[in-house]
Amino acid sequence: MPEAPSGQRPQTDPPARAAGSGRGWARRLGVWGLGVILTFALLVSLAGLALAMMPVSLLIRNHNIPGVDAVYGSLWTGRADLRGDYRLEWSSKLGWGHLETPITLSGADTRVTGAASFGVTGVALEQVTGRAGPGLAQLIPGAWQCDMTARVSDIALSWGWFSVGAAGQVSTPEGSCEKGNRSIDIPPLSLDLTSEGPDAVATLREPDAPPMAVARIRRDRVVDIRIEPTAADVFPALPRSGPITLQVPF
Repeated sequence: MPEAPSGQRPQTDPPARAAGSGRGWARRLGVWGLGVILTFALLVSLAGLALAMMPVSLLIRNHNIPGVDAVYGSLWTGRADLRGDYRLEWSSKLGWGHLETPITLSGADTRVTGAASFGVTGVALEQVTGRAGPGLAQLIPGAWQCDMTARVSDIALSWGWFSVGAAGQVSTPEGSCEKGNRSIDIPPLSLDLTSEGPDAVATLREPDAPPMAVARIRRDRVVDIRIEPTAADVFPALPRSGPITLQVPF
């Protein structure tokens, strides 16, 4: 192969120069894109941390929340004093890709614990277990006053990008409820939470009996409710003329 004349630079293959230049631009573009992503993630994290550290009283000062007497602390850690000497406490910690917040609801007849989590995959409430006393009804305007304590067993609720999930059970023993001059006797009941495909399903029934009501919660923010005629045996205000079907957006 002839050598290049003295004083002249060897010729480089043009396609090779183009390929090398393309690879260089690709590397620079990749580094730039990664930098943008990391910067955005850092800004979002700092904004979330700033929000979590903000006094919760500032966040809800323009909202009247029924049953809440006072709030203290921040979204990161704090408590809410509720009507009837009940208290809701929370304290957050960072996990892998999510914020985990253990919570405790307590009072003279109540102690329920669980954990809420917030992350890129959605929000969830998990491991909710304990007893919920009848006094909690005073936190709900217009609620019936009952004398039963509910048992809460491993409740889990999740709201993701494409689906809603649920698991666990809430059960009550036999008892009675009253409102004004009305009173009804209530048999033992259970509310079973399950997941079916992308939906969460809540089923109300007496032990070893067919469902008296089913609510299906959909990801498109709609609740489909079906109430069977047998529900009137427990709740006399309901009609007995065939099932009632409702669709409630939220």
